[in-house]
Amino acid sequence: MSFGIDHPLLAVNDLQRATDMARALGFSVTPRHRHPWGTDNHLLLFSNNFIELTGIARPECLDYQDDNGFQFGRLIEGRLSRLGDGIALVALDSDSIQRDHALAAARGFAENRPIVFRRLARRPDQGEEEVSVALDIFHDAERPFLTQFLCQQLRPALFRIDPTQESHANTATSIADIWYVSDDPGYDANHFRKIHGDRAVRRDGDGWTVHTLKGDCHLLNADTLAARFPVLEGVEAEPPRAVALTLTCRDLDAAVAHWKTHEIPYVRLSEHQADIPPGAIGPLLRFEQR
Repeated sequence: MSFGIDHPLLAVNDLQRATDMARALGFSVTPRHRHPWGTDNHLLLFSNNFIELTGIARPECLDYQDDNGFQFGRLIEGRLSRLGDGIALVALDSDSIQRDHALAAARGFAENRPIVFRRLARRPDQGEEEVSVALDIFHDAERPFLTQFLCQQLRPALFRIDPTQESHANTATSIADIWYVSDDPGYDANHFRKIHGDRAVRRDGDGWTVHTLKGDCHLLNADTLAARFPVLEGVEAEPPRAVALTLTCRDLDAAVAHWKTHEIPYVRLSEHQADIPPGAIGPLLRFEQR
């Protein structure tokens, strides 16, 4: 089995500006939360996955290490200092971290153990309760922004506590695809085989597709990526990283009307497809009405 897309982490230099822009784009935004490694975040929730906006709030905590020595905050810092705002890493859904860790270990990621971190969640009544999350990091120091990790909510009832937050003015409903650029897609496909298994990774024209239980990841060279996303022409292929998201939506006309009202630049590609160029909240966002 492969692991479904749970959420990409969009590292941003200015979390407040990114949050304001997300609202202007038509997303509902959760309250601000904090991590022990120095970052704060907001979430853009969909019914089966979500987007996380994360920024550095306490630089003095960036040297925090988990039990495996991994420095989560330093990876966010590295993404921002080297490339600016954008996708730093991607979380994968797990409902049994030990079972899924065993699968990934058998495929080649056996060196790390799952870890647990805790944060406070704000309830609608403004009270706070502790949320526990189990993580299992799949990291290659030479290709750091291909990092993915398993994520299991250990108290899921405290995670999605306000269903209205899944309703967005732009009518977005889910992340369908994550698009990576690479200087050597064939080489990097092996990284994803170690996570998702051989059967999930297939050759797809000039690139590779990783089929997951919740959406697909695509690994392309710069020319193939630009052919699919013309606004990304000229994008550098190094370091390999995620540069675009496909979001499904119910009503693209409603999304476009919202963007016009809030003076958001967009490119209408067809009756059912439109792009928000990179820079609004990091990656290119392709909205597809399905």
